[in-house]
Amino acid sequence: MAAELRLMIPTKESVEPDDRQLVQTIRNGEPEAFEQLVRRKTSKVYSLCYRIIGNAEDAKDISQLVFIKLWENLDKYDAAYAFDTWLYRMVTNVAIDFMRNKQSRDNAVNSNLRLVKTVTDAEQGVVVQRKEIENVFNAVSSVLSPKQKTIFVMREMDDLPSSEIARILGCRESTVRNHLFNARKLMQQQLKKRFPEYSRLWEERT
Repeated sequence: MAAELRLMIPTKESVEPDDRQLVQTIRNGEPEAFEQLVRRKTSKVYSLCYRIIGNAEDAKDISQLVFIKLWENLDKYDAAYAFDTWLYRMVTNVAIDFMRNKQSRDNAVNSNLRLVKTVTDAEQGVVVQRKEIENVFNAVSSVLSPKQKTIFVMREMDDLPSSEIARILGCRESTVRNHLFNARKLMQQQLKKRFPEYSRLWEERT
């Protein structure tokens, strides 16, 4: 029994360092710890990139660029703040720059906002498949600015509160709410204009 209890007690080697500790380890001259940090954050970084950009290959490229910038700027991280907030800011900045550098606004139509998985039309008894909904919202989201789109993704898809989004983007919470309000308004206008049959679904959701 004593031996079993000892196995249940976490040892120094088995306890995973938190993000701040890992960053400090890297700063102390152990760059191999950066590999551990990358493994820990890869899924989160890629997921956010993909949701903002909507293209898998572009999301991979942007994720790699984020980690390069992370390595180059790790000394600027202030441990008084949550590491993920600082990382999210880096991801959104890189993603927004990427979208702004697109040759044509039409490329934004390819973005893959996974707003909903399925929507059930109770009146007609029809289940609208996810891909069909995605295609509609891909089209209407093309009118959004990069920042509006980023805020929309973080709020509607990642379910982040406005206060956290404001910290990530380094702006006022009121600015986040204004961008979100305008994004919703623009998308609703596009739905009514281009896809009136889906307009009711949006109104019910909001």
